[in-house]
Amino acid sequence: MKRSIVTAAIVLLVFAGLAAQENVKVLAMETAGTEGKDVLHVSLPHLEALATELTAGLLAADLRLLDRQDRVLAALGALKKGKFKWEHKTVQGRFLAVRFAPQDAAALAEAIRAGNPRPGIRLAACDDKTGAVIQAVAVAPRDFPDVAVQLNYPVNARPGEALGQAVTATVENRGGVAARDVRLEVVLSGDDRIPIKPAAEAPGYAEDVLLSGGRETVALLEPKQQLTVRFPGSLQVPADTPPGKRYLAVVADPEDKLSELSEENNVGSGFIMINVPAPAALVIELPETRLQFRPADYGFDIRCGDVLLSDGKDWKLCRMKPNVYQLQHVSWSGVFWEVDTMAREVYEISGSQFCKKGGSDRDTGIRVEVSGGSMTAPPASFTLKLTKMLLRYEPESKTFLLQAHGRPIFHLPFWWSCRRDSFLYQFRYAPWDKYFLEVDTLKKEARLVSGGKFCSAEGEAQKLPWTVKVEN
Repeated sequence: MKRSIVTAAIVLLVFAGLAAQENVKVLAMETAGTEGKDVLHVSLPHLEALATELTAGLLAADLRLLDRQDRVLAALGALKKGKFKWEHKTVQGRFLAVRFAPQDAAALAEAIRAGNPRPGIRLAACDDKTGAVIQAVAVAPRDFPDVAVQLNYPVNARPGEALGQAVTATVENRGGVAARDVRLEVVLSGDDRIPIKPAAEAPGYAEDVLLSGGRETVALLEPKQQLTVRFPGSLQVPADTPPGKRYLAVVADPEDKLSELSEENNVGSGFIMINVPAPAALVIELPETRLQFRPADYGFDIRCGDVLLSDGKDWKLCRMKPNVYQLQHVSWSGVFWEVDTMAREVYEISGSQFCKKGGSDRDTGIRVEVSGGSMTAPPASFTLKLTKMLLRYEPESKTFLLQAHGRPIFHLPFWWSCRRDSFLYQFRYAPWDKYFLEVDTLKKEARLVSGGKFCSAEGEAQKLPWTVKVEN
């Protein structure tokens, strides 16, 4: 029976646990009729096509069938002055009647009957003087299916997103024999080394995880037929998928039930970027924040732990008495704080001008620590314990709000932001020359980065004991 020539796929990938495949092309063979049991009929159209490919650019060469050890199974013919001369008689103009050693003929006949697509034989173009192999290709003694797949999908997605109908697979049978019950699976991976094996189902992200509803079976795929396949489920990206570059793939015949000319094209994959959408706002609660003031030199700073939040350049300070001080941020209008270092209390004053007496007061509840001082002598320093302190940032407008007890305590031109990744923000305050803040909205943690360049991946990060909240 006449066979069609199948273009073989070049196998370049070696998966863990799987042996590398050879490039396989069809050189159809049939057991002989009256010529004898050690004679096989070799397809002449296949042989001529493959011989032409192998000897391209050569003036002379011998054509031989070799086993895995390059032992000659049969000499088929030779290329002389651009023409092939075959050493065996032709049958019906379609076959060469090739005689093999009895053991080799029996092994090849068994491969034909068993349907082994890779029996370990090669067609080789050899040097006509030395016999050295110039070029060779693995051949199969009969035709087989050859299922190839491609995946069509969006290149961007977010954790938890259902890809659904946006994903389709193109499946094609490049072989000369129909393929039946071809299973397809859609998997998500951290790299492009996708194994040909059944994908694992998992409640969250895992390497080579099967997406929900990502299995479908093609009942029949005729030779040269191509189909577009949609999947029955939501194909939801696991909600805990790490952001960044991932790979989405469709795997054909993961259970290896089909005998094919090549399995290298059973995987169609490509990268997909998993991005975390920008939140409406992120809020950092800053514990143990302290405002310290030294009256002697008007030294002023606000720190959360070791992190400087203000150097006082955008604050106004006024001493009313040795034990009474007024503080006002430049953004405050009609309101200021008044600190009594003897009573150890902080009041919010409204209805009066700054650095003037009068107005109405409200106890803020801020605790005051005082070092030295009296009713007649100023203290060496006093510290306000700002327990209700937070940093709020809105990515869309790039708006900062650094707030203490309901009042802003920052000046916008002194702060910068950088969205270094879909889930990663960096903040810098003008006086910070050796460090900056980094906030991970996925892990909901804040880090202090030192020794690096702002808006880069450089530097050493130290996790801070701050609470991060994400508003979507």
